[in-house]
Amino acid sequence: MALSEYKGEEIIANIIIRQGKKHEERVWMPRTVFNDVSSKDAYIIGNGESRIDFDLYKLPQDTYGCNALFRDYEPDYLVAVDRKIYQEIKDSEYGEKNTVYTNHLNMTRIGGSVNLIPNNPYMGAGTTAMHIAIHDGHTNLICIGFDCAKDGPNINVYKNTNAYDDEYTIVNQTHWAKQIYAYMRENPHINWTFVAGDLPGHFFTLDNCKQITYNELNTYIT
Repeated sequence: MALSEYKGEEIIANIIIRQGKKHEERVWMPRTVFNDVSSKDAYIIGNGESRIDFDLYKLPQDTYGCNALFRDYEPDYLVAVDRKIYQEIKDSEYGEKNTVYTNHLNMTRIGGSVNLIPNNPYMGAGTTAMHIAIHDGHTNLICIGFDCAKDGPNINVYKNTNAYDDEYTIVNQTHWAKQIYAYMRENPHINWTFVAGDLPGHFFTLDNCKQITYNELNTYIT
């Protein structure tokens, strides 16, 4: 897929109430990231525990990571939609040397060196990372660390840390599964490959979705 023709977009930077009427202050946000995918795969890194024993540094470009992943690994592109974790990213100055995406609310309220999520789908960080990869022109997404088949105790790699629930919190993980499934159905021209993980069976009724093992991934990338 060719590089998208996206040039930027207008965002609401501020809302002012004058004489009982709402007035929006809008600002043009130009495109700031231009990624030449050159037929590369996109590796979407979620934070489910199914990826915990895999060495992410084996992955080639392009890698798209989520939220607190930056603590342990520097993906080519980091996506953060949660305010608390974005504040941590900003305070760490990670964005000074790395490419970070977030929403316009985080940009305007917190600041930092960051890029606007293009045509924000307003979904979780994992699905948003998929969205950005597709926006960049990728047509083959290889997804690691996605464990969203059922609700239950928190199985995030970063549980019990800043901006994350503790290990006893019941997490509505099927909410993310619904988002991903809908997004796959909306994009039948994009291929999704999930590496291991705990995933809903109906994902694999779609012609553009399959599952492989970590051994198969290792063979593919070497």
